[in-house]
Amino acid sequence: MSTARALPWSVRDCAGHLGVSVSHLNEAVKAAMGRTPGELLRQARVHEAKRLLACTDLTVRQVADRVGFGDPAYFCRFFRRETGATPGDFRRGGGDIHHDHRIASIAPPGPAT
Repeated sequence: MSTARALPWSVRDCAGHLGVSVSHLNEAVKAAMGRTPGELLRQARVHEAKRLLACTDLTVRQVADRVGFGDPAYFCRFFRRETGATPGDFRRGGGDIHHDHRIASIAPPGPAT
């Protein structure tokens, strides 16, 4: 069983973790970053999914779970929409898909999983 802490994958979770309202978080992040928290969270989920696909032998179902998707089919649709490739194609490096096996984790420090 994994002891890694779950990352907050929704804007509502992030706002709650920070003790601010969703609207305040949206305004503050947009002003500071020029992008919405939702955009940044999607980018973070894709980044972590790519890292897990490239650097581990986890199944697509396990990767989906680690990046906050309870439904692997929905994760596959999300990943393809965001990257242009299926998780399996990305992992195999098929076509024009290239990945770097040195992708750093965005997970908080903790026990290795």
